[in-house]
Amino acid sequence: MDFSLVTLGSFVAAVGFNSMFLANNIASGGVVGLAVSLQKLLGWNPGNFVMFTNVPLLLLCFLFLGRESFLKTIYGSWIYSFFVKFTEDLPTITNNALLAAIFGGVVVGLGLGLVFWGNSSTGGTGIITQILHKYTPLPLAVAMAVVDGFSVAMGLVAFDIDTVMYSILALFVISYVVNSMQTGLSSSRNVMIISKATGEIKKYIANQADRGMTEIPVKGGFTGKSHTMLMTTVSIQEVPRLERHILKIDETAFIVVMPATHVMGRGFSLTKRYQLDEKDILLPM
Repeated sequence: MDFSLVTLGSFVAAVGFNSMFLANNIASGGVVGLAVSLQKLLGWNPGNFVMFTNVPLLLLCFLFLGRESFLKTIYGSWIYSFFVKFTEDLPTITNNALLAAIFGGVVVGLGLGLVFWGNSSTGGTGIITQILHKYTPLPLAVAMAVVDGFSVAMGLVAFDIDTVMYSILALFVISYVVNSMQTGLSSSRNVMIISKATGEIKKYIANQADRGMTEIPVKGGFTGKSHTMLMTTVSIQEVPRLERHILKIDETAFIVVMPATHVMGRGFSLTKRYQLDEKDILLPM
């Protein structure tokens, strides 16, 4: 499965690079970003440059990421270089640099996300990204943005400032797509409730909203009185209805809604049989 993800992801990323980035001079970071700049400056073939640059970086991979990641990255770097070479004659989809930066960023980000799902990388500066992610608290997408930012900055030597700004835009799009694939596209909300009508609200959440909840003992910082805070996690579509019913029960209820970008368990990542009213239109996640 890992090798399948790396193969598919490398192909998708190579297609996005050759069909949208290359002709529009978008140096979106990494070794391929340098390849775009060096093709403009020196006429070097991007596929060959990517392949030869991976040799010293693979040595770093073996030293810092271990034998298993090294073996997967050897394959990832080779297959990605192969696909960059294989797809170099693809027609350019658009000559509009803005569209190329946005949609090319989505395609390349999707490809890189699949490769990362396969616990590998396409070699190049992706190796440095993985090393930073492993040995620092930086999230994967942030580490990638930091490393690729240096590559994008090199575009200032080869291109005008407008082209470099399109490259920065493409880098942000790629980072966003990769981060979304790592943390999950669905967005849920964690809801904290403190109310004098805790019993009625519990009954509503359990029987009508059909969600689980947790009771947390809390103490008022000003009054010093003990209370019970309810915590429940719902899909983003359920929040307005939940708030409306809670305030109908207790208009003075204190409600805090926080993002929960990655939720696992029954009702979210596991199947749950919901008890829905006939009036419900949107199914819970």
